[in-house]
Amino acid sequence: MKHHGNTHHKHPAKPAAPAPARRRLPMAVLVGALTLACAVVLAIWLAPVPKAARGDGAAQSAASADGSAWKVGMLRPDGLRLIVTGHDDASKVLGAEHFSRSEVRNGYRIARRIPAVLNKLYCWCGCENRGEHRSNLQCFEDRMAEDCQVCLGTAEIAYDMTRKGVTDAAQIQAAVDVHWGPNR
Repeated sequence: MKHHGNTHHKHPAKPAAPAPARRRLPMAVLVGALTLACAVVLAIWLAPVPKAARGDGAAQSAASADGSAWKVGMLRPDGLRLIVTGHDDASKVLGAEHFSRSEVRNGYRIARRIPAVLNKLYCWCGCENRGEHRSNLQCFEDRMAEDCQVCLGTAEIAYDMTRKGVTDAAQIQAAVDVHWGPNR
């Protein structure tokens, strides 16, 4: 059989150019980026909201008495060592029944009785400086106070003073500072 006209030769199909290789980021880079993103979100979420931004009074100064930038733990003009934020009720305080030692149970009971006071107090254990807690109250919202004499002692001082009629958080903070502060 003769073919007339165009002869068709089968040529092997030209292989398509390989797709460019997708570059994968090393796992360490991905974990690092995710960690950084989480840290930024957490820092924004935990950042204290100044009173002026909350609309509940005059703005609190962010400078210390010597003019340097104020940091948590530094004494403020109002006598406190932190900017009061967050809730001030006992809704998140763990129940005393979760603990076996009587002094720990007592601390958690105190936190349920005077949460608004503890929410204003700086805890010298340093948890606030590590970004874990905003106040002594929050030390009782997890198991932090279970093994911390500073957390428990701060709550006891506050409770004793409130029972004696002291309601000014700055006076209570001053007593806590005398007992637990760095210059004791």
